[in-house]
Formats: sequence, C-alpha cells, structure tokens
Amino acid sequence: MCSEACSAINSNQGPHPVLPLRFRSPTTGSDEAWRKTYQMIAENPGCCDEAWFSTGIGVPPLEWHAENAARIARGAEELRKLGIASSIQIQATIGHSDELSASERTDGKAWGGWVGRDGTKCLYCNCPRQPAFLDYIRKMTEYYAAFQPLSVWIDDDLRITNHSPAAPSNKAKDGWIGCWCDTCIAAFNNETGGNWTRESLDKAMTMESDLFKQWKAFSERSVVAIAQLIADVFQRVSPDTMLALQHGQWMNDGFTAMLKTLHEASGRPVGSRPGGGQYYDVNPNDQIYKSLMSCRFRKDMGDPEWISVWTPEIETFPRNYGSRSAQSVIVEAFSAFMYGMNAASLFVTQTGHESEELYSRTMLKPLADASPVLKGYATSCEGTFPAGFSSDLPVDKLYAFSQTGVPVLFGIGKSYGGLTETDLKVNRCTALSAEVQQLRDDLDARCGGTVAVVESPFVGLMIPHVTDEWQLRNVALLNVRIDSQGPIWLRLRGISGDVTKAVWHELRREPRELPVRFDDGCVRVAIPEIGAWNGGYLELCQ
Repeated sequence: MCSEACSAINSNQGPHPVLPLRFRSPTTGSDEAWRKTYQMIAENPGCCDEAWFSTGIGVPPLEWHAENAARIARGAEELRKLGIASSIQIQATIGHSDELSASERTDGKAWGGWVGRDGTKCLYCNCPRQPAFLDYIRKMTEYYAAFQPLSVWIDDDLRITNHSPAAPSNKAKDGWIGCWCDTCIAAFNNETGGNWTRESLDKAMTMESDLFKQWKAFSERSVVAIAQLIADVFQRVSPDTMLALQHGQWMNDGFTAMLKTLHEASGRPVGSRPGGGQYYDVNPNDQIYKSLMSCRFRKDMGDPEWISVWTPEIETFPRNYGSRSAQSVIVEAFSAFMYGMNAASLFVTQTGHESEELYSRTMLKPLADASPVLKGYATSCEGTFPAGFSSDLPVDKLYAFSQTGVPVLFGIGKSYGGLTETDLKVNRCTALSAEVQQLRDDLDARCGGTVAVVESPFVGLMIPHVTDEWQLRNVALLNVRIDSQGPIWLRLRGISGDVTKAVWHELRREPRELPVRFDDGCVRVAIPEIGAWNGGYLELCQ
C-alpha cells in the first residue's frame, strides 16, 4: 500500500536488522538443542531478522569454544538460507558474577580472579590484566570471528564494578571499583610511580581524592584494553563485522570510552545496546519507561554519528512463560522506535526452560504477526526525526504528561520549543477531555502550528516523524489504556504535495487505507480504533 520511497533505507546508515533475537549458549549446546530452536524460528517467518549467538557465560576450556563456534557457524549458514543474519555476543569477558558464571562451565580458568577492595576474591570473575586471561580472550575471539558474523556484541560484564562477591554492585558508590589484585596494584604503581599495597591504597583513598580519580581512570583503561583486543582480532579475521557494545543505560565514561575505542579500531560506525531491568509484566508502564530511558541515553551520549545502530535490550527473565507476554515485548520495542531507537534486541527464549512449542506459539508467533508493523515503522522512520516539545525533566514525569497525546521528545528530535511548568500541571487522570484538548490546541498555536495534533479524547502517546525540512513522514500512536480507543482524529500539516493516501498500520492487525480530508490548510485523518495496550503508525504515501 505504500510507495517505494516510504520503505527506503537511509543510505547514511545503511540497512541493518531491526529485530535480532538474543540467545544463551545452551541454544547451541548440542545439535539437538539447536534443531529445536531453528525449527521454532523457521515456522514463524518474520519473528526475527538477526540472531545473536553466544560464546557462553562461564569460563570453559578453549576446546569447548572451538566446538561451540563450529556449531554456531553451521547454524548461521542455516539461518542465512531463511534470510536471517547472524551475529555473536562475547557474553563473558571479566564475568558478570561468580554465581552466574558457575551456571555454566568454569573449568577453563587458570589465572587470577577479580579481587575486591577488602581482599575478597572472585573464583570465576577474571582479573582484566592477567596475561593468561588476555591470551584466552584473544584465542576465544578468533574462533567466533572465523564465521564472519554481521556484528559482534561485547556484553556488559566488561565493567569496572559489580563483580560479585568481590565487588557487589551496592558498594560501587563507596569506591569499590577496579580489581585490587597484586597484578593490578603493581601495574598501577608502575604507571603512577607509587608504592601502594592493597591495604595502603584502601586506607589512603577517598572518592573525592585525586588518587581515586587516578585509580578510576586506570581501572577503566584495564577494561577498555579488552575491548581493544577483541576489536583487533575482528579487524584481522573479519574486518566487515560491525563492532558493538551491550551496556547499562546511564551515563558512564567507561561505556563512552569503549564505544569510541571500537569505532576508532574499525574506522566505521558501531552499535550500542543500552539496557537493564523491567523483565516482568507486573507494570507494563515500566517497560515503556525503560524504552524512553534508552532514548534519553542516546541524547545524553550526544547522539554521535559514529554510533549507527541503537538497539535497546528488551528482555524477559528468566525467559519463562510467566515472566512476560509477547504483547508487552512488542509494545516496548514499538515505543523505543517511536522516540529514536532503530532496532530492538529481543531476549525472550531460553533453551531448556519452556518447550519450543510454547515459545513458538506464545512468543515467536505474535512477534511474527507484529513484525510487518515493527519493521515497516522502523524503515519509515529512517532519515527522519521525532518532532515534539522538549524538556529536561526526568523521564518518568514527562511520560506521565505525554499520555495526554501531546508529542514530547525524550531524546533526539526536532523541537517545537520547551514546555512550561503551567503546561505540565495537567493531570491526564483527573483533567476533563476538553481541558486536555485545550492544552493541545494552545501548544499548537504557541509554536505557530505543529505537524500533528490529536483532536479527540485519547489517553496515550503520539509522536510524528519528520524530515530535516519538517516534512511529515508518519505519525505513531500508542494506546496505554486497557481498553480500545477510537475513533481518534488527527490534524496534520507539513505534508508533501504528492501524498494521496494514508495507511494505518496497527500492531498485529491488517493495514487499513484511510480517507484523507483536506480542511482549512490541514489534512484530517481519523484512526478508527486502537486496541487495548497496542499501537500503530499512520504512513503518508503517494
């Protein structure tokens, strides 16, 4: 129903997968395990367009990696025949925690572990400067680079804190960062000309001191060097592989340094996967909030041109039937696309937990049904910007306000201007629908006319996407109520003269061509209905 122009990929970024499925290593732990996973993907065409295979989360012998890499290579070839790209996660470098590492094999570790500020030693989390460990990472990476993955995603255990039990996450605020083993203390002394022991360094250090700043910078260089090592292997073995990082979604100098290191090593754009939390359906609003936080992270990073793929983590834990519904996963992905992300990393199955039949029917089939809209919207948004009102308020407060249907920027975009304290006083839960409409119209008039205004009672999110010249490309709406809403009239401006029709694409529904009414210099279109906790986008086509 849409023109070729509507589905063109931005040539500046190039085409990239939109719906990658992430795996843990049990997925390829045996030919039988992979056969079950492959089958449920094959019987649900469109459920993903990329697979992120895993190197495992423990510390197995290198021989295990060689066998695992060979199975992944065979699986990747099978997926290519289905039109699905394959990538690799370096899912453990330093190690997330001893407990998580021990959930898989750890008998390949033959070097010192991460040591905490008080001398507590990790059994399986690794010191980042041990020569034997670095040699292990180099050889392991060579195995996986050999199958020429589309991208390599270094997991978020490559960090200077939160390696339990030696460095619990709740002690990071007290300066429990970095590895305090003899190797690292000696390297720190060599760099700074000091003569510290772990005990004397601990006694002398406060978080406000120059000594702490030196230690933090030293510790960050320790982990960035591992990212550099992995990048060097890929540049040598598989130079076309995009380098990328999985990380938290808060500002952190270490994240920025690692991403920039990957970019400089390859000379090409890299990928960012911010994430963490909201793995259950207890409050689906929190999952939308998480997507909005990832968009705010992109803004806080400065939206560098050298990051081309922004794919937030969308996860269910422990990936069991009761953790999350497919609809909550779909809506989280869609809301991320609305406000500036361009892919969605889906971690929603776990070999050995639920049956493949259950995963196929309750997760991958709904994803396949939603994929035409998710992929179509992501494609329609290429080369455009969200357009709305800007504010530096915390995301949770802006989310509450944006449910009035007023377009709000949570991250990148083109701004109509700022919101005032008076604007934000409206409470969509208690305000009359006429009061909400008056606010929409007042804001529209104040900035001289926006490209899209909701003109009906509606509780939910609305955001248009525009070109650099403010030409309207599409309008997305998300119904955050547990009942359907509609009809919803939209007042539209900034439409290209060659647009002749509007098509409404609702998640998990068939597209509908809608009548376009020209009225007083505007175009008006009525969205007939949006399902409960569902969304879609209006695309303007020739």
